[in-house]
Amino acid sequence: MTFFSRFKKKPEPEATPTDSIKVIADGVLFEDAFFIKWGSDIEFDKKYIKKEYRSDRVIYHWGEQSILNGLNLYFKTICWNHKQNGDTKSFESIDFLSEDTDAELIFGKTKAHLTGIFGESKQEEDVKHGDIALEWKVKAIKISLNLFYKDRKKVHLEIGWWL
Repeated sequence: MTFFSRFKKKPEPEATPTDSIKVIADGVLFEDAFFIKWGSDIEFDKKYIKKEYRSDRVIYHWGEQSILNGLNLYFKTICWNHKQNGDTKSFESIDFLSEDTDAELIFGKTKAHLTGIFGESKQEEDVKHGDIALEWKVKAIKISLNLFYKDRKKVHLEIGWWL
């Protein structure tokens, strides 16, 4: 340490946003935990709880987290190898998928929560199969919530860049 280094302004740590709804266009605030900016390198801070390798993708598990003022679900991010540049795994979306018997209940609660924040969604229904697709857009971010039936009921929520 030199004499003049004492007078240098020390870099301040990045402030964590406090309102997860206001910052959704910039990234995701996992409430009570951390903030991740869209497009950032997932591997940089290693804030995920588990990393799972598949032949064509890497799945980052964030665990059960609260986002958007109290929406509490088990989130993950899938990085498809053919869409990513090199070794850098870019944070482009988060998603939740449930195949439980209570998929309709989870869908209803999630829909009510998101509608309370973002208003009415764009909605598409497949009456023949009973599938429902809801969509909200916030700047360059798309929030999609789906309830569909294949072999059993499934609910899927995805939040990410839509450009």
